[in-house]
Amino acid sequence: MTSPSKRLLITGCSGFLGSAIAGLARDAGWKVRGLSLSSSARIKGIEMVVADLGDSAALHKACEGVSAVIHAAGLAHVFGSAARDLARFRAVNEIGTANMMDAAVRCGVSNVVVVSSVSVYGSYAGRVCNEAVHCNPETCYAISKRQGELRAIERAAKEDISLTILRFATIYGAGDQGNVAKLIRALDRGRFIWPGPGNNQKSLICKEDAAHACLVALERPVSGTEIFNVSAKPESMRMIVSTICQVLGRPVPRLAIPLVLLRTAAAASERMGDPGQFGQRLRKFIHDDVYDGSRFESTFNFHPTITLFEGLRREVEFLKAPTAP
Repeated sequence: MTSPSKRLLITGCSGFLGSAIAGLARDAGWKVRGLSLSSSARIKGIEMVVADLGDSAALHKACEGVSAVIHAAGLAHVFGSAARDLARFRAVNEIGTANMMDAAVRCGVSNVVVVSSVSVYGSYAGRVCNEAVHCNPETCYAISKRQGELRAIERAAKEDISLTILRFATIYGAGDQGNVAKLIRALDRGRFIWPGPGNNQKSLICKEDAAHACLVALERPVSGTEIFNVSAKPESMRMIVSTICQVLGRPVPRLAIPLVLLRTAAAASERMGDPGQFGQRLRKFIHDDVYDGSRFESTFNFHPTITLFEGLRREVEFLKAPTAP
């Protein structure tokens, strides 16, 4: 029989990261209950509960009898005009997190891990961003994630709860629907042109390593509230693109557009309100996004094990599968 101390609720259990966490936790001996929006979600050996983060009664029921929660549910990978709908993001990433924390408190849960994002820092101007850097979220997604952190911190401070907030660098791998997947598709279709030399650095982490980080944090609860960046070592944009091309079996694109021309076009787009988010996407691509995960590594003796090539190989394999979205 599973010990009561090994009963775990994972929100977003059928999602990109949540499903990976669930499999690892189950295999590590946890009795896992998964919260999902999908009534068709099925993971072997895991009790699934269908509920929305806005349903306080359902969340309370999901938290009953568990000793720990990994809150991986969230709204992300929203593009176009919907990416500017702050209310939509807040409903899930902020208010949903507050509701989950309220349910955990009422049910006596003592250990909570919240999945967050390095996007809460905004456009950091320094070379490497650590946890001491002031948060300045810019996008609706980032604002809602930061507000979600603050809601969780506020509630944990009033109770004897171990709260670990993990700010992940860009997570990629099989099932990714974000910018790495978009880059892979562009390269596969021959629709990529270099914006500048590609020397800027990016912090990434493969899905399996991110899931392992959540489990490591869960099994070694902190005292009070702690916040950690989680990332693998940074890679240059040129290395990322070259590795994707290697996996795809395609030549690395050679055509490039001078940055001065792109910045002029981005400025013109932003004067019109940046309707296609060209300026935002350009800055994201050419900017250094390097996040220092050394504090998490030293605290939990954590070291990412999935290489860039292997993680991208898994993502390409998923995208090339006949059932891929």
